[in-house]
Amino acid sequence: MPNILNTIAEQSASFIPTSATQYLALQIARRLSDETALRHYLILFEHHPEDLLVRVYHRCATQQKLTGPEFMRTFRELTIEQQ
Repeated sequence: MPNILNTIAEQSASFIPTSATQYLALQIARRLSDETALRHYLILFEHHPEDLLVRVYHRCATQQKLTGPEFMRTFRELTIEQQ
């Protein structure tokens, strides 16, 4: 039985975005070195405004904390601030 992580990595490597939003999600996943979680980023971009997610990325980049967990922590902080 193939390793599930290898299967997911192969799927994300062959992913071809069909919209600007999908392209942006892919680029953020790559910049965060979190391509195995690409589906997660695609879902985030499907359900949340692009400007919010770009702001999250920008904040992580400014703080030089470009990781998937840091992105999600910052995302939660910003969504709480907006409420």
